[in-house]
Amino acid sequence: MGNSQSGRLTKDELEELHKRTHFEQKELKEMYKQFKKETPQGVINKKEFKEVMKAMGVWDIFLQDLIFNVFDSNKDGSINFQEFVTALSIMKRGTSDEKLEFAFQMYDFDGTKCITKESMTTIMEAFYKLVGPLVTYSGKKFENPEDLVEEFFEEMDNNHDGKISLEEYKEGAMKNTDIIQGLKLFSKEEEPER
Repeated sequence: MGNSQSGRLTKDELEELHKRTHFEQKELKEMYKQFKKETPQGVINKKEFKEVMKAMGVWDIFLQDLIFNVFDSNKDGSINFQEFVTALSIMKRGTSDEKLEFAFQMYDFDGTKCITKESMTTIMEAFYKLVGPLVTYSGKKFENPEDLVEEFFEEMDNNHDGKISLEEYKEGAMKNTDIIQGLKLFSKEEEPER
């Protein structure tokens, strides 16, 4: 991505990123300039990404891997500008649907297109290490990850098959104020009807 000789995005690349993200072309140019300054090789490898995560207070290796894997959409072991700006666009300006799909991808770390109790427990154990026993869900405080996962599945697993599909996750998330708040799904103009 980007004209390697000039260090700039081509007009076609810029137009394509503008169509695929929620950023204006001027913003994309500035971000590309900064990205190239910080990563002259044009990609962020996993080791560099983990160092950034540590600097942001995310020390858990498992969580670092989860986040990296969602950013690394082509699964080549590095994050290029296109992947970086696409993920950033979803996180900062994405629609509620985009943000829910992004979060689901993190929970579906084994690529099965569903969330299992085992994978969710693994994620919640790492999350508890990050924030401690301050985790609440549906207005309740949970002392351990297992209890939270049970509550999560009780609310989300509509067909009771022990797995949560993307559709079940989206439907359940839209009814849960903690998830809506956590993902900041709605701007003031896009508040859900209750």
